Amino acid sequence: MKLLFRAACLFAFPLVTFGETPVTPKIDSVELFKNGVAVVRASFEVPQPARYVWDEMPRAVHGSFWVESDGAVGIQSTTRMVEEAETTEAPTGILQQDLAGQPVTVTLKFGGGLAGSPEPVLTGSVWAVPQRAPRRSWNPALADAFGAGRSMWSSAGSSHVETPASTGNFLVLEAPGGGRQYLDLSSIASIAASGPFAPAKRRVEKPVMLFDVTALPRDGGRMRISYLARGIAWVPAYRLDLTEPDFLTIRQNAVVRNELLPLQDTELRLVSGFPNIQFEHVDSPLWAGGSLAAFFQQLGQQPGGGGPLTTQQLVTYNSTRPDATPTLPDLAEAGDAGDDLHFESIGKRSLAPGDSLSLEVASARSGYQRVVEWVVPDPRDGRGRYLRDGSSQASDEDQPWDALQFRNPFKFPMTTAPAMVTEGGRFRGQSLSQWVNPGQTTCLRITKALSIRAESSEVEEEQQRELVWVGGNDFRRTKVKGTLLLHNFRGKEVTLSIRSCFSGELLEADGSPEARLRTDGVTSVNPRRELQWTLKLAPGEEKTLAYRYAVLVDH
Repeated sequence: MKLLFRAACLFAFPLVTFGETPVTPKIDSVELFKNGVAVVRASFEVPQPARYVWDEMPRAVHGSFWVESDGAVGIQSTTRMVEEAETTEAPTGILQQDLAGQPVTVTLKFGGGLAGSPEPVLTGSVWAVPQRAPRRSWNPALADAFGAGRSMWSSAGSSHVETPASTGNFLVLEAPGGGRQYLDLSSIASIAASGPFAPAKRRVEKPVMLFDVTALPRDGGRMRISYLARGIAWVPAYRLDLTEPDFLTIRQNAVVRNELLPLQDTELRLVSGFPNIQFEHVDSPLWAGGSLAAFFQQLGQQPGGGGPLTTQQLVTYNSTRPDATPTLPDLAEAGDAGDDLHFESIGKRSLAPGDSLSLEVASARSGYQRVVEWVVPDPRDGRGRYLRDGSSQASDEDQPWDALQFRNPFKFPMTTAPAMVTEGGRFRGQSLSQWVNPGQTTCLRITKALSIRAESSEVEEEQQRELVWVGGNDFRRTKVKGTLLLHNFRGKEVTLSIRSCFSGELLEADGSPEARLRTDGVTSVNPRRELQWTLKLAPGEEKTLAYRYAVLVDH
């Protein structure tokens, strides 16, 4: 295999060059990520050395356009003047343009205004005015004004756009015997066009990509193209049915939205994970719709922000070293998981731009447990000071919630997606399911547990505060007692999962909870800790849990 990559300057050719073979690569497969970036793979047959022209130049991500060829190949991005049919059927009111190329019979007004004078009648075909292609030159001022994403070209020698060629106040006919006749529009009484009306032709400048194949095996070969592009994505969703008392049924659905290019019998693979791409926001210099000013401006920008749900990026490097050579990743087979990426094939599909596809990807059953989850947030910052005063009202996140605990029953990870819960055909709630590995336990909130009273409070114990110096700063060491009050107003027993967060050194706690360090306290003066209880409350039962800890408070 030989890989050759050759970016070219943009040239404008006045006519289509002879000896070029037009090709339309077949889109073989598309691997879709959830953020609208996809890996597109296409190919076409190369029977002999020649110059092949592709008139649908892709808008690839910078550093991702790759070509594999069985021979030597050079790639050039350029333009060609091509003839296209007018798509607008409504008349413009300009006779020379609306009737271009049509045979007509023109009746002129009475000559001299004398009664009984015959009406002069002329026949011929309406002359089709050739359209001049505008001359373009690089305009850095426009690049600075409009920024990235715009084509910064202007008419040569001026800042205005060239107007199309016209015949002024005349209708020009091509006479049957040759030559042209110029008729003043004010002298025309009527025009009869015999048709048939074929769409008018026009010459337009269009970007193309040239593949200059100079060497091949005797039996020919195949050109394989792969690149990253924006404009197609998939959106997952889950539905959990709790109709059975001990088992839930979970279904995964996927919606594919195509705004990229026509797909015909193309293998589609849904990719889930959170990989990285450094230049997702940068267009390749090969794209004819861009400019050097836009390219360098995009390079200087930071990729768009967002959380893990919305900002999933696509791998372009097999190595994390800054000097590593960018290569397209070798994707795993459909259904396999590797390197925290999962690829699931949904078969060959046909989608036009603007089409959407919805389908069920997987379904499975899992045992589950209903619990009431209560997460008590840490009231202090890393320096031991309270984040809010005692008069502040607790948010919904601080309240107890009815939730489901279950293991991921699939052989592949559950990706981040909305999850709707139903029971007996009735809607129970919708939540956000985070990434869950196969066999891993997760907890999914359903609805607020209004029949469970839960209150938390902290008080500082009466004592003389000890002065402690840390890194040249003075802190006061104090002891705090935390209390959790629980009351079950339901007519049945409930299982509670309680997590209470605090900053400091644990001294003691009721109920022998599981104590562990939190990962968000690496730079904190006080260690960030978490206590977790799992207990049952009988109908009408009330329970109090207490714990004590020491904390350093910055003055």
